[in-house]
Amino acid sequence: MHLKKTKRNGRIYLSIVQNYRKNGTTKTRTIETIGYADDYANDYDDPIAHFEARVAAMNEERRASRSAIEFSFPPNCTIDANHTESARWGVAIALAYLDAIEAKRGIEPIARNEQQRATSVETESEKRAKPSRNDSFTARRTFEVFAVERMLHASPKHETWERRESFPRPCDFPIDEAYRALPLIAHADKRIARSMRSAYERIRPNHAPLECAHVVLGTFAFDDTDDVDSTGNRNAEGRITVCLAMVLDEDGIPADYRLLEADPDEHAVRSLADDIKKNTGARRMVMVAGRLSRAEAIMNMLAAQGDGFIMHRPLETAVEDMRHWIVDDQGYTTSRSGNYRIKSRVRTAAVEALDVPDGKEREHIAKHVRVRDIVFWGRDYALRRQSGRTEAETATLDGYACIVTSELNLKAPEVFHLYRELWRLAEPFQVLESDFSPSPYPTPLGEHMRAHFAICYAAFFAMRLMRSDLHWRYNAAQVADSLIRMEGGYLAENWFLFGYRSPVSDAIEQAAGVDAAQRLRTRQDIRKGIAQARAHIRKNPREKRLAEWADKTGKPDNS
Repeated sequence: MHLKKTKRNGRIYLSIVQNYRKNGTTKTRTIETIGYADDYANDYDDPIAHFEARVAAMNEERRASRSAIEFSFPPNCTIDANHTESARWGVAIALAYLDAIEAKRGIEPIARNEQQRATSVETESEKRAKPSRNDSFTARRTFEVFAVERMLHASPKHETWERRESFPRPCDFPIDEAYRALPLIAHADKRIARSMRSAYERIRPNHAPLECAHVVLGTFAFDDTDDVDSTGNRNAEGRITVCLAMVLDEDGIPADYRLLEADPDEHAVRSLADDIKKNTGARRMVMVAGRLSRAEAIMNMLAAQGDGFIMHRPLETAVEDMRHWIVDDQGYTTSRSGNYRIKSRVRTAAVEALDVPDGKEREHIAKHVRVRDIVFWGRDYALRRQSGRTEAETATLDGYACIVTSELNLKAPEVFHLYRELWRLAEPFQVLESDFSPSPYPTPLGEHMRAHFAICYAAFFAMRLMRSDLHWRYNAAQVADSLIRMEGGYLAENWFLFGYRSPVSDAIEQAAGVDAAQRLRTRQDIRKGIAQARAHIRKNPREKRLAEWADKTGKPDNS
């Protein structure tokens, strides 16, 4: 509330009013009518100062007493078709986590000399797509909108943009401006990754040391929908495949990422290992990968240089001894439900040296390493395999999956937990064809792809940090579902009504350090909540424990 002063015929008319938002504009409602200021000249030395103090006291009393808020609606009131906005509290919390790790800090205007070098070899459409130095604000806001939405679920960019009115921060530019900003995000991809990791290590000083980097190779493919012939048939060459190398520390928090060509060979993996060790300081790398055409050579190379692997072992080409061991019921550990079972064995494998000196037999310089085979059977997986199999195909190995690892110090369930990181990358980094073609603004494919993975990486990092603060009690789908449901509908006078609460939402709000399960909020409350959550998230665990102790005991922390 505030004191409104209106000039009328040379006199000042006073009233106490309150502002609120409606249909994107500021409205005012009158709380109390006071009258002309000069009518109170005999009562107060300064009538305006007196009533301003009164308004301040009313605001303070309202904040302190949490007095009831009253709204009146006629029984036959209807929904305004032009006013269906909502407030997304879950998005606000997700945005606070993105702010805490300083994700957008790496997005800067392109240096002039760099821009000149780049434009000298570009096509006309690429030159038009190149952002200017004044577009960094647009790029940062675009980055926030897309990254926060990706934390919740994989949604096409145009659908995300249609919901931007419910985003906690102003976003009043069209989608073609957002696409125009993608090259700027692409150019900042490495800075974004470094900025987030640096911020994480600063706010979580007790993080796991990056002695051993877990590198997960995920493959993402989509059709270039522009690459069709005159009859509308898709060309085989139009299939685009990208390999993502996600670097995780021992806590499962991202440390970096790289983009590779699809199906890398042993030489590409060796270069990747050297690059990751150099840039992260890791002494050793363990690669987690699914089907690779050069899997055997990659495993040999990694073992020879002291690195490790957790890799898929195809059963279609398994030798007879391997098949016999898999179907043998002896040694399996079965779950209580009977839907899963697992067993493992350790065997010796010959590993060839990386470089063979001239004139020496390869077997003379080969060394032997011990590896573990782990086989897993799932009832649901078996049913899916049986439904997709022809009668001519054998059903002996339906439902089985096998991986091989050099990490003998890990138990079989721990190895499978790491291997499942392949599946955990699938949705957060999913490439949606509708995002790439048709595009509302001509964006070079390479830069669009880099921007996509930079946005997805930021969302993945923020979600991992949130789940870490939740002590990994809930999976990503449970957290995202709660964030989506924490949405309020417009009530009246800038107030929004929220109606969702669950153990997961309570845990999220507690981890973010904000009031839990508030039924009513204004947009200003939500903006304040973002700042409050950001400050709380940035506190390291020791600071949080001391603050909680001070709140409980009423004693200040003097340490």
